[in-house]
Amino acid sequence: MFLVGYGFEKRESRIMELLDDEPTTAVILASVHFEWSLKRAILMLGQSPTALLRKKLERVWFLGPDDKDHKGNQTVKGIWNQEISSQYKNGKIGKVIANFPKCIEDAKAARGRVIHGNGTVSRKSAEDAVTKYLKASRKIYLFARKHNLNLDSRLKARLAQK
Repeated sequence: MFLVGYGFEKRESRIMELLDDEPTTAVILASVHFEWSLKRAILMLGQSPTALLRKKLERVWFLGPDDKDHKGNQTVKGIWNQEISSQYKNGKIGKVIANFPKCIEDAKAARGRVIHGNGTVSRKSAEDAVTKYLKASRKIYLFARKHNLNLDSRLKARLAQK
């Protein structure tokens, strides 16, 4: 993948370049970029100690659409709502990324075909998925920017109160 210092614009540009020659790789990288952006925003905008949030996010694989998955485990959406929605106006994930569940469902389907299916997607399917992932990632970046944070900057640790 890319290092944090690589930068959002450069990551986005590189993913788009891959669409023509390697559409399946572009889908995978766009999905990783999206999930990384989502988790990075939680780490930077959240209110819990950074170490605690990292541990929570390491155990979470399911994005949403609900705060809990079918087994009762927290989802990324649930952690976002817990950490960010309560402290930022219009901070709910569905406001930041309009219609969050629907927005990523098609993109996740293309990603799933690549990872779990036959390993290929059509150029059109790849382009649709990459576009959705990058658009959602950009909205997360813009939300962070609106709150004076750059997701590509160094992470500042919040410590637990003693």
